[in-house]
Amino acid sequence: MSKKLFLLCPMIHGEMYLKERFGGDSFFMTSLGSVFDFSLDAYADSLIHLLIQEDVTEIFQVHDIESPILNGIVNNGDFPISPYHQFLHSLYKKNYNEIVQDPNKIASLALIHMKHQANHIFQHAKLSPIIIENKIEVYGILSQISKRKSIQFDLKMAFQKL
Repeated sequence: MSKKLFLLCPMIHGEMYLKERFGGDSFFMTSLGSVFDFSLDAYADSLIHLLIQEDVTEIFQVHDIESPILNGIVNNGDFPISPYHQFLHSLYKKNYNEIVQDPNKIASLALIHMKHQANHIFQHAKLSPIIIENKIEVYGILSQISKRKSIQFDLKMAFQKL
């Protein structure tokens, strides 16, 4: 049986939905805005410990299109109040032209963030070897928890050479 690790924002309250959808062998790491700074040893070491100790086979980065943080950045231009907000706001500004052309701007920002974070995981000196050696799959989930909907996609595909 595969064990799954979900990286998500605690403000979306998605744990119960994800357990129902994916089963009980699930673990959760939370951070505001689903922003995990794996350059900090505490985050990276915690993730490595969990991956190895619990024999995790799949990692899911989760964003919800009703996230108050993403909504605030995209719709209200809220001033970033934490490093997590600031990081997502900087991604929004950097990718503004692409995001504003998308009918679902929040989903667009979420997808850009997931790709960015996956790229950091795949290039991380400690995490990447663990993921490769243990054949851990990395996915993204874009959800709408309030309607019990989500779509899953493979994040590795964006980084594979053709």
